[in-house]
This record gives sequence, structure tokens and C-alpha cells, in this order.
Amino acid sequence: MPSESSARQSNRRTVAEMMPHEVPWSWQALAILALAIVGIVVTNESAVIHRPPTELVEPARIDLNFGTQEQLESLPGIGPALAQAIIADRPFASAEELTRVRGVGLKLLEKLRPLIQAAPGRRTADTR
Repeated sequence: MPSESSARQSNRRTVAEMMPHEVPWSWQALAILALAIVGIVVTNESAVIHRPPTELVEPARIDLNFGTQEQLESLPGIGPALAQAIIADRPFASAEELTRVRGVGLKLLEKLRPLIQAAPGRRTADTR
């Protein structure tokens, strides 16, 4: 005659062998929780991927007539000597007039064009 413990072991089945209504409620809750977490992760990732692009704010341009020595030196290709030469040659009616400063050629002007401005008709900072 089989013992009571061997009878219990023969009644044990894997989850795959059980019918859906026979799966313990705690396992069902765990499965639902796992699916919810996966759903949240997938939804958040797709929201990030498909988020509309935000508009980029254009950095403020440095005015050639009012820029300080430090501001002018922060521009690519402008060192202390060239910044002083720009300040000495003020005022500029347009950014194109920067080429009249010795050491500023067309290549440098093209590199600086998106970063600088020269408002026509404005007085310079060092003019009284």
C-alpha cells in the first residue's frame, strides 16, 4: 500500500500541466504584475522615441560693437591680440566689415558668421 507522502507527490503537477483555473491566485497575480511592468517599460520607451522634437534655442550672438575682450576671445580663432584689434577698429556696420581687421579673412568670417552680429547705426561701447 502506498504511503501518504507518495500519494501527495503523485498529485503534484507543474504549472504547465494545470488548467488555467487551477493555477494558484498568487501565481496569477505575479504574472499580471510582471505583464504590467513590461507594459509600462515598453510604453515609456516608445514615448521617448516618438516624442516630438523640441525647438533648440539659438545662442545669443556677440555684437562686434559691444562685445568685451573676453567675449570676443571666446569666439573660435580669436585670440587676445585679434580681440584688441577688433575693439580698436570699431564701429562695424555689418559683420562683413570684420574683414577689414588685419588677421580676419573670409574663412574666419564664415566660421564666425553664426556667432556674431554688428547692428548698423549703433554706437560702440567705448564711444562717448
